[in-house]
Amino acid sequence: MTIKFDKLDLKILYELQKDGRTSITEIAEKVGSSRPTVTSRVKQLLEGRSVIIEAGLNLAVAGYKMACVGLEVRNEETRRNVEQMLKSCPRVLNIFRTPEKANIHIAVWGEEDKTINSTIESFRDLHDVDIVYTHYLGTPIHGDIGIKVAPAHSEETPCGKLCSECHRYEKKWCLGCLISVDYINPIVE
Repeated sequence: MTIKFDKLDLKILYELQKDGRTSITEIAEKVGSSRPTVTSRVKQLLEGRSVIIEAGLNLAVAGYKMACVGLEVRNEETRRNVEQMLKSCPRVLNIFRTPEKANIHIAVWGEEDKTINSTIESFRDLHDVDIVYTHYLGTPIHGDIGIKVAPAHSEETPCGKLCSECHRYEKKWCLGCLISVDYINPIVE
């Protein structure tokens, strides 16, 4: 699917990129259009998911790390299950299917090296899945990457594990899952 924008859409998008909190009135003034027209256009862009405006903790400012991981998933049913599990994991930033030996490529993040390594190592526990490669990227030096944060509220994690019973968590290799009540959040006093 190819997205098509007209010049007004692009002007609106440009203003939103500069500051997603800009008011409709301010955008209308800057792009030379009426408030109702801009309201309608922004609504269409958001509903169509052509434009994303969301808040997240800035990974670089927090000093958090990233890695890219290539997984070889050996069959279609496992691939579907692994993709569902990865989609629900708050440490996974994105997932790509690739035509290579590593047929799933994911970007993951962690607060420090031990936690990101623990996250990657947890993929070894998946049945019919091998880690083909891991590229540690460190902290970004350019480009803002927003990560979703949430108050810890659940005993069970999206992958179905309990942090309190995980050997990686017990050995302090991992701070835990972000939604788990066991999560040791380094940014909370």
